[in-house]
Amino acid sequence: METKNKHSILKIPLLLLVGVVLFSFGVSAVSAAGTSNNSTIYVSTQGNDTWDGLNATYNGTSGPKKTITNATGTVVANGTVHVAQGTYNETGIIITKNMTIIGETQDNTIINGKQTGTPIFNILTGINVTLINLTLKNSTSINYGGAIVNYGTLIINNCTFYNNTATEGGAICNYFDSNLTVNNSKFTDNIGNVDSGAIVSVGTLTVTNSTFTGNSAPIGGAITTNTILIVTNSAFYNNTAQYGGAILEYGNLTVTNSTFMGNTATINGGAIGHYGVDSTVVLHFNRIVANSPNTSQIHSEYIVMDATLNWWGSNLDPSVYVSKGTGGIVNVTSWLVLNITADPTSILNGVNSTVTVDLLHDNTGTYHDPVNGHVPDGIPVTFTSTNGNLSTTSTTLINGQATILLTANRAGASNINATVDNQTVTQLLTVNPASYLYLNTTSSKSNPTAGETFMLTYKLSNNGPDNATNVTMSFQIPSGLEFVNASVDNGTWTYNPVNRTITWNLTNVAVGDPYLYLTVRALGTGSYTITPTITSETFNQNNDPLTPFSISVQAQNNSNGNTVNAASTTKTVPMQKTGMPIAGLMLAILAVLGGIFTPRKK
Repeated sequence: METKNKHSILKIPLLLLVGVVLFSFGVSAVSAAGTSNNSTIYVSTQGNDTWDGLNATYNGTSGPKKTITNATGTVVANGTVHVAQGTYNETGIIITKNMTIIGETQDNTIINGKQTGTPIFNILTGINVTLINLTLKNSTSINYGGAIVNYGTLIINNCTFYNNTATEGGAICNYFDSNLTVNNSKFTDNIGNVDSGAIVSVGTLTVTNSTFTGNSAPIGGAITTNTILIVTNSAFYNNTAQYGGAILEYGNLTVTNSTFMGNTATINGGAIGHYGVDSTVVLHFNRIVANSPNTSQIHSEYIVMDATLNWWGSNLDPSVYVSKGTGGIVNVTSWLVLNITADPTSILNGVNSTVTVDLLHDNTGTYHDPVNGHVPDGIPVTFTSTNGNLSTTSTTLINGQATILLTANRAGASNINATVDNQTVTQLLTVNPASYLYLNTTSSKSNPTAGETFMLTYKLSNNGPDNATNVTMSFQIPSGLEFVNASVDNGTWTYNPVNRTITWNLTNVAVGDPYLYLTVRALGTGSYTITPTITSETFNQNNDPLTPFSISVQAQNNSNGNTVNAASTTKTVPMQKTGMPIAGLMLAILAVLGGIFTPRKK
C-alpha cells in the first residue's frame, strides 16, 4: 500500500512539469504568430489580397498581397512593405502607423493615381514613413498634394514624381509642423494650379541630390515654402512661374552646391524669389545661369539675401542678374570666377604642361578650399589650343576644378582656351624649341701603328623634335697625334695649331646626321683619348655626357723579317775533356766510396 502511494506521489510533479512546458511552448507560438509574422509584407501585381503577404511568390499556402492598400493595413507598426515591380492603380492609401515601403526598382515600380482627384498617400499626424524606389505618377488632388499629403515625418529616397497635379503642391504637400526629407529623387512635369508645381511645404523641408525639371505653377514653379527650406546638391531646370521660377520662399532658405538653369518667372525671381520678412537666406557655391528674366534671376522683396560666392556663368559683376523690392537687397559683392593656370608655363617642344581650370577663386583672387564648399560636380568644360595636343577637349568639373594635359608639338606660343557656360579664359604657354644631340666616333684603323695615317669619323646626330641652331663641336688633338686634314659635309671647320684644337661650326642641324672627317698621323705609340664638347643655342635634351674616344697606337713591326724564337731554339753542349781516362776515374770514385762506407775499428 505504501509503495503504491509513493508511485502516485511521484507521478503528480511529473505531470505538472510536462503541462508547464507544453503551456510555455503554446504561449510562445501564439506570441510569435501575433507579433512577428506581419513585420514584412510583400505585394505583387500577381498577388491576392486574401493571401497572407508573407512571401514574395505564392507557394500554395502563402503569397503576396495584390494591393499596397491592403499591405499597409496588414503590416505591423515599424514593419516593411516590399512592392514588386509593376503598375499599381491605387489612390487614397491612408498610413496610420510607422512603416517603410520599398519598391523593387525606382523606374519600374509604379503607383498610378489615374487622376482620380485623391492623393495616393495620406500620412497622418505623428506617423513616420519612408518611401524608397517608387514612381508616383498621374495623381491629382482637388486640394493639396497631388501624390502625397504629409502630416507626419516623411523620408523619400530614390523616388520619381511625374505628371501629378494639385491646387497647391502638384506632387507633395508637407503640412504644418511636419517634416519632409527628399533624397536622390526626381520631380518632372508636375503642376500646381495655384502654387508649388512640385512641393508646397509649411513644415520643414530638406532636399538633397534631387532634380526638378519642367514643373510649373503661378507661384513657385518647383517649390514653395514659408518656414524652413534647405537645398543641397540639387538641380532645377526649366521650371516656370510668375514669381520664383524654381523656388519661392517666405521663410528661412539655405541653398548650396546646386544648379539653377533655364528657369523662368514672368514677373521676377527667375530662379529664386523671396517675399518674406524676418528670415535668413544664404546662397553659396551654386551655379545660377540663363534664368529669365536675366536681370532678376534672384529677387528679394524685403530682406537682405546673402548670395555671395556663386557662379553666374560669367566673370562679370553679377549685380546685373539680381533685383530687389522695397527694402530688399541681394548681396553679390563677391562671386566665383573662372580661372585657368598652366604648370609650367614655359615648356620644350614635345613636353607636357598640366592645365587646370577651376571655379575655386572669387573676384578678388581669394582661393576657396573645396572642402568648405564648391560648385556642383559635372559642370561641362571645353578646351581648345592653338598649338599642341590636348589630352581631352571636353570634361567636367569635379570638386570645382578640371585638369588636362597639353603636349607641345611645335615651338612658339600656344594659347589654351577653356570655356564654361558663357565665359572663356585663356592661358599663354611658351613652347621652346628642343633638340637631342649626340655624337658617335669611329676610326678607319682599330689599332694603327706609329707613323701610320688614319681617319676619325664624327657623326653628329639630332633626334629632334626641332632643328638645333648654332651648334659647335670642338676637341683637342692629343700631342701624340698629328693633324693631317679635315672635311665636313655640313658647316665649317677650323684647326688651331697652337692649342691643337679642331672646331666644327654648324648654323643649323636638322634632324639627321652631319659628318666630320678628321685625318691624323700617329707620331708615337701609346693610348690617346679625344674628349669632344657640343654646344647649341637650341636646348639639348640629351643630358648624358659625351663619351671620350680612345685609340691605341702600336709599335711598328720588324722590317727584316728575322725572328728570335726562344721556345724553338735548342743547343747541345758537349762534355769537356779533363785528361783522365773514364775507366780510371770510375775506379777512383769506387775507391773513395768504399773507404767511406767501410766501418772503422775501434
